Amino acid sequence: MNLPMNLRHLVVSALLAVPASALFAVPASAQSLDAVFGRMDKAAKQFKGVTASIRQMVHVAAVNDDSFDNGTMKLKREKAGDTRIFVEYTQPNQKAVAIGDGELRLYMPKARVVQVYDLRNKRATVEQGLLLGFGAESSEIKSHYDVSYIGAEKIDGQPTSHIKLIPKEKEVLQNIKQADLWISDALGCPVQQRLTTSGAGDYTQVNYTGLKLNPMLLDRDMKLNTPKGVQIQQVGK
Repeated sequence: MNLPMNLRHLVVSALLAVPASALFAVPASAQSLDAVFGRMDKAAKQFKGVTASIRQMVHVAAVNDDSFDNGTMKLKREKAGDTRIFVEYTQPNQKAVAIGDGELRLYMPKARVVQVYDLRNKRATVEQGLLLGFGAESSEIKSHYDVSYIGAEKIDGQPTSHIKLIPKEKEVLQNIKQADLWISDALGCPVQQRLTTSGAGDYTQVNYTGLKLNPMLLDRDMKLNTPKGVQIQQVGK
């Protein structure tokens, strides 16, 4: 990230009074961010998938309202560019979401409806959104986001490193104004994410518990299992 700098003449006597180690030291925040990226890169090299229980909160700033959903998440990545996600919400409202093959499928069992969203024209947003999750390498993240280290924090009792990401591309900024990740010091992956989705301060926050890295996941585990007679609705066409 290019930060504006206004460099002035420095007084020689002042420079001489400062130890050389202080003049050329790497800022602590940079050292901390490098350590976080190191843990993420180590985890990414071995990453093939993850399962977890999730708690999702959607905050609407205008009315200061929070809504919650609980459920489970499965993510499978066979190779770069081929990530499949299956999320099943169990409380308070049952629904399931499957992402893969360039589309999102939302199943609402009470309505007996599957809504299908074409994601191919939102490829950049989807791919960069996936970088905020699991298995992304630091080089990918830094190429698409300006990243800063916020500090060490505990989430559900476990040590994490809080980092902030700002998208570099205008298309992504239309949907994600800012992303905050709390990276587990032990696992090298997020245990909490917060995506700010509007300038007014709306955000979605997801907490992950019971994380299991690289479980055995079959292709059928990542697809909706719907009964006969469910109505299919193509959305946005």
